[in-house]
Amino acid sequence: MRPQPLLEIRDLAVSFGRGEREIKAVRGISLDIARGETVGLVGESGSGKSVTALSVLQLLPYPMAWHPSGSVRFLGEELAGTSRQRMRELRGDRIAMIFQEPLTSLNPLHSIERQIREVLLLHKNMDRAGAHDRVVELLRLVGLEEGVDRLDALPHEFSGGQQQRVMIAMALANEPDLLIADEPTTAVDVTIQAQILHLLKDLQARLGMALLLITHDLGVVRTMAERVYVMHQGKIVETGSAADIFERPNDAYTRHLLAAEPKGSPDAAPKGAPEVMEARDLKVWFPIKRGVIRRVVGHIKAVDGVSLTVRRGHTFGVVGESGSGKSTLGRALLRLERGEGTILFEGREIQDMPAKALRPLRRQMQIVFQDPFGSLSPRLSAGQIVEEGLLVHGLGGSYEERRELIDRVLEEVGLEPGMRDRYPHEFSGGQRQRISIARALVLKPKFIVLDEPTSALDMSVQAQIVNLLRDLQKRHDLAYLFISHDLKVVRALAHDIVVLRRGRVVEQGPADAIFADPKEAYTRALMAAAFEMKADESGVVSL
Repeated sequence: MRPQPLLEIRDLAVSFGRGEREIKAVRGISLDIARGETVGLVGESGSGKSVTALSVLQLLPYPMAWHPSGSVRFLGEELAGTSRQRMRELRGDRIAMIFQEPLTSLNPLHSIERQIREVLLLHKNMDRAGAHDRVVELLRLVGLEEGVDRLDALPHEFSGGQQQRVMIAMALANEPDLLIADEPTTAVDVTIQAQILHLLKDLQARLGMALLLITHDLGVVRTMAERVYVMHQGKIVETGSAADIFERPNDAYTRHLLAAEPKGSPDAAPKGAPEVMEARDLKVWFPIKRGVIRRVVGHIKAVDGVSLTVRRGHTFGVVGESGSGKSTLGRALLRLERGEGTILFEGREIQDMPAKALRPLRRQMQIVFQDPFGSLSPRLSAGQIVEEGLLVHGLGGSYEERRELIDRVLEEVGLEPGMRDRYPHEFSGGQRQRISIARALVLKPKFIVLDEPTSALDMSVQAQIVNLLRDLQKRHDLAYLFISHDLKVVRALAHDIVVLRRGRVVEQGPADAIFADPKEAYTRALMAAAFEMKADESGVVSL
C-alpha cells in the first residue's frame, strides 16, 4: 500500500483563452508524489510540463488561464481555487519552486542577499543578523562560494549558471516539503550540475523532501528519479519506474525522446578561409569596490588575456564552467562589454573605434542570447522583433518589402510566416530561440555569437537547432562563436575550441584533437563529467 501522496493531481486540465481562441495546454492529467520521493516529468517544449507545475502553486495568469477540470491536493488540502492568502503561506515555505529562466525570475533591482533574505524574513521571522548568516550558508551549500563576497551584487552581474544557483538557494531556504524544480540545471555546467544534484539528494535524505523534477535532460532523470511521467501535447502518454521507462519504453513518443540528442560532427570547414574576428590578449576586469567612498580594492578578472581567431564558415567553441568568462568574452568581442587588448573585425581594429563609426558594423556582428524569453520584448510580436533590426539599420525599404524579408527568414529558421503576429509568451522555448536566430539572421551578418543557444531546450529540439545552425552556416558562410557548457553540443558544431577557467585559457586547439586527447587535467575532468566517464585525481579519464 502506498502512503497518502504528499501531492495528488487528478484529471487536471488547463486552457488559455475561451471559445474559438481556446488553447488546451494540459488535457486531463493525473500524477502523485509521496513524501521524500523524486518524480521526473519529461517531454518536449510545449508539452505542458511547466504549466502543470505552475498550476500547483496557482501561478498561472488567471483568468486568461483556467481549469476546465481537475484537482490539486497538497497533504489532502485542495489548492485549486484556494485563497491568495493561503497560497502565500504555502509558497516558498511548504512548497518551493526553481524556475527555468533565472534572470527573468530574479528582481533586477535587488541584491542577491536581499532576495534570498526576503524568503527567510517572510516565513521564518528571522532577525537580519540570523538571515545574513543563513544566506551565506545557503550560497555555500549550492556551490556559489564567490557569491559570499558579492552579497550586494545584482543578478545581471552573475553568469547564467550562478543566477540559477541563487534561485536554488532561495528555493531551499526554508527546507520545503515539496520542491518543484523546473529545469534546475539548465544553465549550469556539468561539474556544478553534479554538485547540485548531489545537494538535492542530500537534502531529500535529511529533510524527507519530495522533488518534482521537470527537465529535458534524460540523463538527469535517469540519475535522480524513482518514477517518471512522460508528457506529450498536454497528456501523460507513459508512466512507470525509471528503470522501466529507460530500459523498456512502451510508447513510441518515449522511444523518440530517448533516441533524440545532438549527434555527429560539423562539416569540414573551408581551408584558408579569411579571418572574420580576432582577439589578441583580450582582458575584461571588473572593479571590486568597498567602503563609503566605493574605493577599488581589487578586480574580478572575468577575461584575462584570451587570444583567438574565428574564420568564415568556421565555428569556434568556448567551453568552461559557469563564471569562467565565456559570455563576457562573447560580449567583449562585440564591444558590448568594455575591455582591453586588440579586437579585429575583418582586419579592422574595433576596440577603440567610436560608437558612431562602429554602428554600421553592428549589423554584421550579431548575438543570440542564452535566455530567449528574457531577450525578446514581451510587447512586440515575433514579426516586430525581427523587423526591429531592419528599421534600426535602414534596411528593407517599404513595409511590404520588410514583411517579405521577415516571412522569408522565419521560414528559414523553421517557423511559419503566419506566426509573425504572435507574442513571445505564445511560443515554446525552442520556437522563441528560433525567433532570436531569425532576428540576428535577417541582417545578413558575417559573425554571430551564440551564447548557450540550446541550454534551455529539450534534447530533440536541441538536435533540431544544431542541425539548423549547421545548415545556416553552410548556406550563408557564417562564422560562429559558440558558447556552451554542453560538450555534446559543442562536439556536434565546433571546429576549434578554447577551454576557459576563471577567465584564463586552459587549453586551445582543433576540436577533434581536444575531444580525442585532452592535455590538461581540467579539460579531462570536464570531458569526464559530460560523457559519463570516470576520472582519477590527476584527471586521467577511463571508461
